[in-house]
Amino acid sequence: MSHRTYTHDIEVQYRDLDPRRHVNHVVYAAYVEQAKGRFYADVLGTPLVDAPTVVRTLEVDYRAPVEPDRVVEIELGPVEVGGTSLGIEYELTDEGEVVATARTVSVYLGEDGRPERLPEEWRERATPYEEEGSGSTDAMDGT
Repeated sequence: MSHRTYTHDIEVQYRDLDPRRHVNHVVYAAYVEQAKGRFYADVLGTPLVDAPTVVRTLEVDYRAPVEPDRVVEIELGPVEVGGTSLGIEYELTDEGEVVATARTVSVYLGEDGRPERLPEEWRERATPYEEEGSGSTDAMDGT
């Protein structure tokens, strides 16, 4: 892969655990959302809470449990920039072991609540995180 990645670390909290004393499967999605929030703020320049986007796709492939008192590293990239959407791939690791992979597609909405073309500023800021040769595509969102 020939793209820049963005990394965010999350400390496992007691509340993240299920009765088997490992991170509950739904918490992995929360970790992905936290990492995406940092990416939006740090790279796109827009806090996730202010971003007029909705999640259209969330996929998580679980590979290994995460135990208490660990730090999960989440690497984001590559990013796929569509006409009205932004796709992000994630790799979650615990001490170098891949514990999950994930993918989200978020759709940018206009004031009327309908999909709208991603802002040029987002496109420019996301470019270094795109996989080389992928270029912007509209295939993921049909526009």
